[in-house]
Amino acid sequence: MNSLSVIDEYRQYLRRKYILFTAMFLLLPLAFFLSIMVGPVKISSAEMVRILFGYEASETHIRIVYHFRLPQTIAALLAGAGLAISGATMQAVLRNPLCSPFTLGISGAAIFGAALVIFLSQDFIPTTGPASNVFRHFGLATVGAFLSSCLATALILILSGKRSIKPETIILIGVALGAFYGAGTMMLQYFATEWQLAAMVYWTFGDTQRATWFSVKIMSLFVVVSVIYFLSQSWNYNALALGEENAQSLGVPVRRMRLGTMFFVSLLISVLVASLGIIGFVGLVVPHAVRLWVGSDNRFVLPCSLVGGALLLLVADTIARSISPGCLMPVSILTAFLGAPLFFLMLLNRRDV
Repeated sequence: MNSLSVIDEYRQYLRRKYILFTAMFLLLPLAFFLSIMVGPVKISSAEMVRILFGYEASETHIRIVYHFRLPQTIAALLAGAGLAISGATMQAVLRNPLCSPFTLGISGAAIFGAALVIFLSQDFIPTTGPASNVFRHFGLATVGAFLSSCLATALILILSGKRSIKPETIILIGVALGAFYGAGTMMLQYFATEWQLAAMVYWTFGDTQRATWFSVKIMSLFVVVSVIYFLSQSWNYNALALGEENAQSLGVPVRRMRLGTMFFVSLLISVLVASLGIIGFVGLVVPHAVRLWVGSDNRFVLPCSLVGGALLLLVADTIARSISPGCLMPVSILTAFLGAPLFFLMLLNRRDV
C-alpha cells in the first residue's frame, strides 16, 4: 500500500506540472492573436481572422498586419522564450539563483558596439516613428552591437574555460564587463552630437517595434538551435545540482557542459540584444516564478520557462502598445517597472525548491 501511495503521489506531482505547462501553452495562441490586434489602427477580430487566413480584406490593414504587427509579435514571442530559458539554464549551470542573461555583461557590450558605430558615423541622422533606426535590416549599428557582444562572449568563454575559475567568479566577470562597457557608452554619449546622442539612447530601449522579417528569421534560427541544446541537457543540469563531484561520478562532462551552455546562452543573447535592444528581468523573474510552481526539476523548469517567457513578453508588449493611444511605448520600460517589484516579492516569499 505504501509503495502504491508513493506512486500515486508522484503521478499527482507530475500531473500538476503537466497541467501548468498545458495551460500556459494553450494561452499562447490567444495572447498571440490579441497582440496582433492591438495598435494605433483598430482592426476587428473578424477582419483579423480573414487577413490571417488569406481571405479578402482591406489592403491597408493587410499591409499593417504583415509588415508591422506580425514581425513585432513573433519577435516578442521569440525574445521572451529565449531570454527566459537562457536565464533558467544559467541559474542551473552556475548554481546561482541570481543569474540572468544580462549579468554576463553581454547586453552592455552590445549597446557599446551600437553606440560606437553611431559615434563614428558622422552622417547619422535618425528619423521619427518606428523606423527611427535608419540602419534597418541588420544594418551597421546592429552589426556593431553583435560583433561587440561576440567579443565579450569570447572573453567570457576563454575565462570560464580555465579550471581555476569558479561559477561564482563568472558572474563577477560579467558584472565587471557590464561596468566597463557602461563607462565606454557614457563616454561616447558625452562627446556625441545631439542626433548621435538621441540614436544611442534609442538603442538602450528594448523595443519589438524595430523587428523586421529578416531579424525575425535570424532570431528564429538561434532560438531553435539553442533551445534544442538546452532541453537535451536538462538531465545533466539536474545532476549538476547535486554538486560537481557527484555529477562527474554520474558520467556528466561538467566542464564541457558548462562551456557549451554558456556558449549558446551568450550567442543567443547577443542576437536578441542586437535585434531588439535590452529587455530586462524576463530572464530573471520567469525562471524564479516557474521554480516556485513546478520545483527545481529542469525537465519541467526549462520548457515551462520557455513558454512562460514567451507568454509574459507577448502580454507585456501588448499592454505597452495599449497604455497610451497613438504612443507605442517600448516594452523594456514595462518589464522593468513590473519585473523589479515582482522579483522583490518573490524573494520575500521565497522557499527552497
